[in-house]
Order: sequence, then structure tokens, then C-alpha cells
Amino acid sequence: MLKQLKLQAELKQRNAELATFTTQKTGFEKRSTDLGTSLEEAKTDEDIKLVQDSIDALETEITAAGAEEKAKSVQAEITRIEGELAEIDERAKTPVVPKVDEEKRGGTNVNRYQVRELLKTGAYYERAEVKAFYESFKNLRAVGGEGLLIPEVVINRIMDILGDYATLYPLVDKIRVTGTTRMLIDTDTEAATWIEMTAAIPAGTVGTVTQISFDGYKIGKVTFVDNSMLQDSIINLDDYVVKKIARAIAKGLDIAILSGTGSLNKQPDGIIPLLGAGYLVPVLDPAGYIDIVKPIGLIDTGEDSIGEIVCVMKRSTYYNRLLGYSIQTTSTGEIVAKLPNLKNPDLLGLRVVFNNNMATDTILYGDFSKYTLVERESIIIDKSEHVKFVEDQMAFRGKGRFDGKPTSESAFVLVSLSYTPVV
Repeated sequence: MLKQLKLQAELKQRNAELATFTTQKTGFEKRSTDLGTSLEEAKTDEDIKLVQDSIDALETEITAAGAEEKAKSVQAEITRIEGELAEIDERAKTPVVPKVDEEKRGGTNVNRYQVRELLKTGAYYERAEVKAFYESFKNLRAVGGEGLLIPEVVINRIMDILGDYATLYPLVDKIRVTGTTRMLIDTDTEAATWIEMTAAIPAGTVGTVTQISFDGYKIGKVTFVDNSMLQDSIINLDDYVVKKIARAIAKGLDIAILSGTGSLNKQPDGIIPLLGAGYLVPVLDPAGYIDIVKPIGLIDTGEDSIGEIVCVMKRSTYYNRLLGYSIQTTSTGEIVAKLPNLKNPDLLGLRVVFNNNMATDTILYGDFSKYTLVERESIIIDKSEHVKFVEDQMAFRGKGRFDGKPTSESAFVLVSLSYTPVV
């Protein structure tokens, strides 16, 4: 608050200085105009000499005053102050998200790669926070309360195996954050300019950024576990619970990455709904692979570096439309044919990723590193013994918060194949 008041006072002072310089500059301009009129009206050499002396005197006065340069300097200061004030206002509008209490969460930070090593040695199940979490899980009685905060080490195990149940999640760029997040994405692709060693660097678009805001929308799943399992070892319970939560979240995230409808429906922005008309390409009766892969040129233009382009499609699309011979070139330039590799499918050398959330006979080409998925740090679990009391099963609900959106919509193109029925 005090910094804001100081900046406002400084801004008021600078605005007053700018007004003074502006008035001075206006006066000089009026006098210059008057001298121009006098010069046109001068008839004798003596009159002309008098006007010239006045012009020289005014020029000296303008140089001494330096009003124009001082006005530019003050204007730059005003711009800086206004920028700082705007930043303060923006921070004031952003809700403060409380930091997760690590003591309440349990344990110290262990990343997902360290979790893999802990699982190999069995040390994961011996960690105090893992034991405490599952003991609390067994004794958690009803849905509707605060729920049980999952320890960081268990969260990282869940996040690590999401890729076992998802096909798009492993491809996208992922960040872990808390609260509403704003990212500055550099959209500039211009080359640097060659200049003289002592020359000033020309102004350009270097540093052009696009501000992208991410929220945290809830995704959850209710599933069931037999009560007898709750009495079994921590290993069985952990394996069941973790896989159930990971599988449910993974499937939901894959759907959102492809076709999420955004903040209106409290979910991430999907790639396909944001594609412009120029990146929705219909292909009627393709004559061969060339017609099918040609639209990749819309996103791989050669103007800027691009990551790996993959082809995403439904399994049936691949089997029905592309399960033929792929054309390959040897190191000597000879064209050969090979049977498709069903274990690691490809399309003319491009990796094919199966995802049954895609529509039939559609192919999404894209650099999926240009999609950012924000993972919130907290995943909560709660349970209820009332839902399937007769079946002696416990319902438990895993809830997480995510958001995501393409950072470059021009990195994706959707091809829709259609075929004229054979009569």
C-alpha cells in the first residue's frame, strides 16, 4: 500500500513536469511559426538579417532548454511508474492461495523418479507418511468432511503411472503449481539482425510474450474397494487405490486435452475446439498416403523449429484406413516397402498414438509439447461405507485439480477422412 502511494505521488510529479515541458515546446513551435511568417514578409536585407538573428537566438534557446529530450525522459518514467502500478493492481486482483502445509500433507518432497527407486527397494512402503496415510484411509468414515490429503510421495506415485493409462498425457508439457497461474509464452520467431559493431540494436519483436492464465478445475472419480482389502497389507491397498485413481484421472485428462470445452464448463481447453478453420482439413477419397499426410505442411512450415510431430487417431481408423504398406527410403535413396509395425505403429515414419477418444476417420497431427497441462499439488481422497453396505464394499473418491490449454494453436491440424460409398 505504501509503495503504491509513493508511486502515485511520483506519477503526479512527473505528469506536472511533462505538462511544463509540453507548454514550453508549444511556445517554441509558435515562435518558430511566427518567425517563418516574418521571413516571408521581409523585404530588405536589413529585415532578413534581423529575422535570421532571431532564428539563431531561438535555436540557441531551444538547445539550452532541451525540452524535447527532457519530455521523452519524463514520459519514459511515467510509463515505468504506470507499469508498476498496473502490476500492483493485478496482484491485488489475484486470489492468494494458501500454501499446503507440508507437515499436514506428510513427509518431505520426493519426486516421481525417486518414488520409482523407493518402490524397487520396498522403502516406499516403509515411509512413515505412507503408512500413516493408509492407516488414516482405513479409519476415514464418511464423505462430506474435509477429506484426507494424500502425501506428496503418494501423489508422485499416482502422477508417475498416469502415463500407463493415458496416451496423450505423456506427450504434453506439464508443470506443477499452486493457485491461479499466469505464464508468459514467448511467441517471437524472428531472426536476430546483423549490425555494425557500434550501432544500436534495432527495435523488433524480440521478447514479445503472450500471457496465458491457468486455473484449477476439479476432476474426480468414485470407485469401490472390498472391505476385506482394507484389512490386508499396505502393499495391496496402495496398489489398488493408486491404480484406480491414476486410471480414472488419466482417462479424464486425455479427453480434456483433445476436446475440453474450457472455463465455461470448468475444464481445460482442448486442442480440437480451438482449431481455426484453416487447421480443419477435409480429405475426400484420398488417393494414398500423400493426400493424408500433406496437411502436416500447415504446421511444419520450416519458419521455426518444431518438436516431434505425432499422429493421433482411433485404433479402428488405423486398421481400416492405414493398415497397408508404408513407404520407406533406405540410406542410399532406394524406396522400399515394409509391413506396418503394430507394436510401434507409424505413418511414413511419424509416430502413431492411439486414442479412442478421437472420432472415427479423423487424424490429429501436432507437436504436443505446445500444449501445457497444469497439475495442482493437492489430491484429496475421501470415502463412505454407506453406498454399498450390503455388498460389504467401501466407496472412495479421488479428486484432483488440473487445467491446460494449447500455447500455440497453429501447432496442430485435424484431418477428416471421408470416402464415397462404392455402389
